[in-house]
Amino acid sequence: MEDSLAALAAGVAGAPYCARLGVVVEAIALDRARIRVPYKDENSNPGRALHGGVPASTIDIAGVLAAATGLAARPTFDASTLDLSVDYLAAAIGEDIVAEAEVLRRGKEIVYAEVDVRNDGGKRIAKGLVTHRALDRPPAGAERQRLTHAEPAAAGGEVPKLARAIVSVPFMASLGLAITHMQDGRALVHMPLTRDKTDHDGAIHEGALAALLDTTGAMASWSIAGLDLRYKASTVGIHVSYHAPARDEVAAEARTWRRNDEIFLNQVTVSERGSGRVVATGTVTYRIVVP
Repeated sequence: MEDSLAALAAGVAGAPYCARLGVVVEAIALDRARIRVPYKDENSNPGRALHGGVPASTIDIAGVLAAATGLAARPTFDASTLDLSVDYLAAAIGEDIVAEAEVLRRGKEIVYAEVDVRNDGGKRIAKGLVTHRALDRPPAGAERQRLTHAEPAAAGGEVPKLARAIVSVPFMASLGLAITHMQDGRALVHMPLTRDKTDHDGAIHEGALAALLDTTGAMASWSIAGLDLRYKASTVGIHVSYHAPARDEVAAEARTWRRNDEIFLNQVTVSERGSGRVVATGTVTYRIVVP
């Protein structure tokens, strides 16, 4: 059992996207896992604040690892995150974050894991829930499969110069994000497929997709409020549903459905650019404090 858990931990930490984040597995046991992401400038926004995509990625990685601890002894034909929910509680400024994951319930196929993210001083940074599914049989045939394709996303339109500067900050630049539309409560952001963003199967890591979804929802919100560095802003929470692995460049399209004073409620769809296949959908609740 210990050897299989050690191999599992090494496999997770060695996935290209996890290695790029700097993930270190500190502890692993049945239904539990603890991982650390050491601070580095490449994962940050201006002011050494950790980009929200990093805690979201960390929650997904830790939750999946805890879920996988009970799967080592059985054959697995297909395993992936179904849902990821993240609430952001505080900023991490120039410091490591540590995620503790615990399985809440383990069903025949679906595992629910709760993840708590803190700094070394015990301050809570984020809280999350990961819903993971692992099949012990071949997937169902085509007659029981249906996959939605996105309509071609609107491109063009004015993109503020400051928005282009925002995606040039270390973490977003490392993801290769490019804004092609940002106007009137809508935003379109592209992310290329490169090896350093992939999981062990060569698909874009679910954590990287969560970071893209978070960023695109924020850009839609800023398109309404108007980009101004004097304004304070942060993601309140995100919810992501994963539909299929992304094996090509992806585009995220966000729309702000409602603004309630400082709070912006956004819906985001992520699809492969070539096929149009929808790989993830979600919501981003964003806050912009206008003086």
